[in-house]
Amino acid sequence: MFWNIISVLVALTGLAYYFLHRRYSYWKNQNVPYSKPMPIVGNYGGLIFLQKHIAHIVVDICKEFPNEPYIGAFFGTDPTLIVQDPQVIKQITTKDFYYYNGREISDYTEKEVIGRNVLSAHGDNWKVVRQNLTPIFSSAKMKMMFDLVNKCALQFEKLLDHETKMSDIVEARLIMARYTMACITSCAFGVDGKTMEDGFLQNPFKGLGDLAFNQTKFEAFKLIIRTVWPGIFYGFGQKIVPIKFNQFFHELITSVFKARGYKPSDRNDFIDFILSFQENKHVTGDSISNLITGEKNKASVPVNDEFLVAQCFIFFLAGFETSATTLSYTVYEFAKNPDVMRRAQKEVDEYLLKRENKLQYDSVNELPFLDACVDETLRMYPVTPVLTREVRADTVLPSGVKLHKGVRIHIPLQRLHYHPKYFPEPEVYRPERFLGEEKKNIVPNTYMPFGDGPRLCLGQRFAKMQILSGLVTVLKKFDFELAPGTPTKPRYVPYTQFPIPSHPLNVKFTPREGWQSRIYNKN
Repeated sequence: MFWNIISVLVALTGLAYYFLHRRYSYWKNQNVPYSKPMPIVGNYGGLIFLQKHIAHIVVDICKEFPNEPYIGAFFGTDPTLIVQDPQVIKQITTKDFYYYNGREISDYTEKEVIGRNVLSAHGDNWKVVRQNLTPIFSSAKMKMMFDLVNKCALQFEKLLDHETKMSDIVEARLIMARYTMACITSCAFGVDGKTMEDGFLQNPFKGLGDLAFNQTKFEAFKLIIRTVWPGIFYGFGQKIVPIKFNQFFHELITSVFKARGYKPSDRNDFIDFILSFQENKHVTGDSISNLITGEKNKASVPVNDEFLVAQCFIFFLAGFETSATTLSYTVYEFAKNPDVMRRAQKEVDEYLLKRENKLQYDSVNELPFLDACVDETLRMYPVTPVLTREVRADTVLPSGVKLHKGVRIHIPLQRLHYHPKYFPEPEVYRPERFLGEEKKNIVPNTYMPFGDGPRLCLGQRFAKMQILSGLVTVLKKFDFELAPGTPTKPRYVPYTQFPIPSHPLNVKFTPREGWQSRIYNKN
């Protein structure tokens, strides 16, 4: 018996060695320079063991091969191509998009109801849903939604007044999340999320947000296992979203559907738009295969409550956190850079004086410096520091390198945004990079905070709209400086894929003297 067990163990060890050796020879066989992997975890052990943020892992690999257009690596045991050359990035995100139309673990996206959302989908499912959702994010639709955002901004102003009377030290990320959650619940679902009222810490919307962006180490580890080894994760019957939150969200959204009789109302919000899909029980659009065949084939996707809820779920998660993070880091940088803050305040004061303290949809065009501040924040703190794609069909790079279906693609935004070749003095917060000639001279595919190509973020306009509205609200009434103990260079929580600060971004909010006289021109 003893020798039988030993024989089995030796055989299993031999099989494991053969499998790993074969997997880890992938880039060597392709003559692609690669970073030497560790067994099982590949090059991403720091992420898997909750010790190092994925952005820093990828940046370090890029620094090993600073002159290579791309580098081979292994995400667990999966071959992963890290692409740092702008021309190759354009090839992947735009020119040869058909072959890279999925994100990571595309074959597992429908294991859960929420996986049917436009952010996770691929192939015809993605193409059809994306094509049908695009009109809701047009300028005309955003203009209709602006009144809802403006109402949230007025509530936000009252919240700021209340909170700063209690304490002048404000945790920027927390208060910004309360505002952006209010915007999303109102604009998307037509409900008052009550996120700017007392009891926010027990608010179920905050619970949903924490699930994705303020995870415990255990929750984060589960999500990482799903990303690295999805077969194991789902093989054990695991789910991303706990049942209680899934039920809460599903019941909330379907109750709104029922209240509107499953037909669009006159609110002109996200729910109205997607309810129009329900009428035919499916949505139709162009097949993604048309990109390579040149034909005009159509594809359709069935529509039911689960499909509609999935779109709402991702709009909520993607909409509130990305904007809240950008808002908080912008205020944080204003606190560190008072000259930049004062210039932004001057622009806001002049705008509001002309508009009698009323924010309007055209603020993006009339607040160019503030808009540049947002762009600079997104450069320094990209909401997705590593952009992911997945090879969906065997293809060949222009250099001749063969990429097989399932190979992961990592585009290191953190590396590109901080590369001195593209952005001189990258550690300096300098919004002027995004004004005039400097903006025109930015090398294409080196600045991509919202992604690029056909998968460019659908909600970019909405995000900018609520971010600028929030910044105008805080800038007109407050000065900022770092609170004692707040780090001057934030570090990311190592076990998330987002730029979540490991320490609270505590900022001192000081009321500006005479703000009413400046805005209303009263002497």
